[in-house]
Amino acid sequence: MPYLYKYLDDCPIYTTSFTASVLEKKFLNNNIHNKKINILEYEKNINIGEFNIEIVAMTHSIPEPNAIVIRTKKGNIFHTGDWKIDPTPLVGNPINVKKIQKISKEKIHAMICDSTNVFEKIPSGSENDVRNTLEKIFSEKKQGKIIISCFASNIARLDTIAQVARNNNRSCILLGRSLKRIYESALENNYLTKQKPFINEKDGKHISDENVVLICTGSQGEKRAALHKLINGDNKNFFINNNDLVIFSSREIPGNEQQINNIKNILRKINCKYIDDKSDMVHVSGHPSKQELAKMYDWVKPDILIPVHGEFQHLSEHFDFAKNSGIKNPILIENGDCVLLDNDENNKIVDKVFTSRNVLLGNRILPIERRLFDNSRIINNEGEILIVLILNLDDMLVVRPIISCLTIFDDKDVNEFEKIKNFIELFVSEQLLKSPNDEMFVDLLIKKIRNYIKKDYGIKPMVDLKIIRLQQK
Repeated sequence: MPYLYKYLDDCPIYTTSFTASVLEKKFLNNNIHNKKINILEYEKNINIGEFNIEIVAMTHSIPEPNAIVIRTKKGNIFHTGDWKIDPTPLVGNPINVKKIQKISKEKIHAMICDSTNVFEKIPSGSENDVRNTLEKIFSEKKQGKIIISCFASNIARLDTIAQVARNNNRSCILLGRSLKRIYESALENNYLTKQKPFINEKDGKHISDENVVLICTGSQGEKRAALHKLINGDNKNFFINNNDLVIFSSREIPGNEQQINNIKNILRKINCKYIDDKSDMVHVSGHPSKQELAKMYDWVKPDILIPVHGEFQHLSEHFDFAKNSGIKNPILIENGDCVLLDNDENNKIVDKVFTSRNVLLGNRILPIERRLFDNSRIINNEGEILIVLILNLDDMLVVRPIISCLTIFDDKDVNEFEKIKNFIELFVSEQLLKSPNDEMFVDLLIKKIRNYIKKDYGIKPMVDLKIIRLQQK
């Protein structure tokens, strides 16, 4: 949000108090000031333009998850947000089923619904199940540190870990900036206040291993996160050893499997035991299974359904499930689709806007289609060669070509450098005077060098070639 907000022309922000606290910290951390955040309250509707908005309490792994009811002259829309059914959540309130059923009597034209866990037939369980599992694991672990990695926003999991640690005479220490910010926001909104305060990292290093729980960011194997730094010896206060236990208390997000496996491989090499949700119930999903989706359909009774959240396979599965469950007109959409919602059966995709992934480069947001990212991919996969040609006024080489290509060769590969230099010298002597200008000559030489290296070494590197002309003969 701090990076995107400047592109939104001071668009007003509406949210509940916990999220507002998190946002304010992010804004201040990025030197964004005086951004008004409007706090929403339960049982109080607000009007934004011609829309009447109401929030409805849901259950998820974070505090204050809400569905949004959008009332319009053409019909009403119910957007679930992220949700699951948990009658006894450890943080926050259970789903307000009575409120949803009351709203459904107003007639919900369209429900926009979470699809993340649609491939599961039954609910993944309650946070209480995770608490019971961790209680058993903690009680059996008498020596060494316990290291737990989880999503920073999962306040329910932090509450579980804190309670189980307290029951087993261990103190909790947070590793990772996002965890610390979330923890501060939780305390500001009266969450986690019944637990013992988490200990500062520097103070915690003096506590014996058998009395410590390290809660880390980096459950998806991110290289800059706390877990990765800890395992690679880059944390100056704590070191991991084969007497410790690492718990991955989160699910693997599709696409992150290799990063997570890299972490697990390192743990195997140092003979450090780890536990994940494949072996023990150390994580439950915050998203609805098919069984939970069916209940929501029954509560809301929408005319049409639009699946959101997840990859296309999730949306497609949700689309099919909705249809088989009696929802007459589900609409399957992708990023960028513009949907016309009418109060009859004329509901359809009417347009598509361009969407793409963006990359944060320093403080700039750039589309991934930019050429510089293509160049970066080439350099990462094929390497890069830097070449400088120093010429006199007669277009003759003053010295041999200067080459640097540490991503392909190193200083020991003298013969390889000589081959490339010989190739360049021959090409310069034959082609430079024939070229109408330096730009065309450089383009041609780069192409020839890339093809030459491809033929001999099987790679086609990025070539950066500069010509320097001396002003005197």
